[in-house]
Amino acid sequence: MIARLLTFLLALLPVPPAADEAVPTHAERVATIDWGTAETLLALGITPLGLAETTGYRDWVGSPALPANVAEIGLRATPSLEYLAALKPDVILSTPQFTAIEPVLGKIAPVLSLATYTNDLEPYRHAQENTMRLGSVLGREQAAADLIAATNGKIATLKDAIGTAQTRPVLVLYFQDDRHAWVFCRGSLFDDVLKRAGLTNAWTGGGNFWGFANAGVDQLLAVRDAALLVIEPVPPAVRAKLAARDGLLGQLPVFAPGNYAILPNVWGFGGLPSAGRFADLLLKHTWLFERGHAS
Repeated sequence: MIARLLTFLLALLPVPPAADEAVPTHAERVATIDWGTAETLLALGITPLGLAETTGYRDWVGSPALPANVAEIGLRATPSLEYLAALKPDVILSTPQFTAIEPVLGKIAPVLSLATYTNDLEPYRHAQENTMRLGSVLGREQAAADLIAATNGKIATLKDAIGTAQTRPVLVLYFQDDRHAWVFCRGSLFDDVLKRAGLTNAWTGGGNFWGFANAGVDQLLAVRDAALLVIEPVPPAVRAKLAARDGLLGQLPVFAPGNYAILPNVWGFGGLPSAGRFADLLLKHTWLFERGHAS
């Protein structure tokens, strides 16, 4: 009842100025809807007051670790207006994915929407731009420049480690269940890191502007001589079939023992912290990319 009343009262408030005009310089109190923005805040040394779906962040993003004192503000698409208003943020961070709710959020505090995944399929470039924008808004310009330099450095280290070695294409995916996966392709943060490190994406088919394709496990039959990276969390049924080499999933050449690795959670729809973490994880698995390695 209270939440519905607050929603009604907020709807009566005047619409604030456009976000870029209203966002205060060097904002200190920040809430965010998006996990990728949250990880960037943490990497800049800013702990958000509140974040949507904090359990999901811990399960899918993982690092940087989310402090226990970050308030849960509900679902990303339908955050609690009551909780958000109680936090009294100077600014609420969002992405174009949540454009529909931004007019309502804007009655609580100015909204800054940052797009990383767009139709131009260049998420890494946008992640750098968004990092600088956040650095400016939060008074963390040097931290933002340092994050960009550190992430570029991690990718350069990976590229140097690979050197002139003959490598196999790399397939990167999340499992949805034991029959379906999200396979990362052109337009994904992972694909951008692979390219910058001198590696080739094994998935040559198209996808959406988020940079992934919904693929049935049977479609992976066509993937040959590729290194496979499966990212946590992995559904229990998938893990069991891979271990037992059971069914179609267990028998596919790309899932042969020694031909794939399961990586810790790293957010495929994040910003520079996810890009740097992915590069670090790739560096630990360069042996998997060497041509001729497959079992």
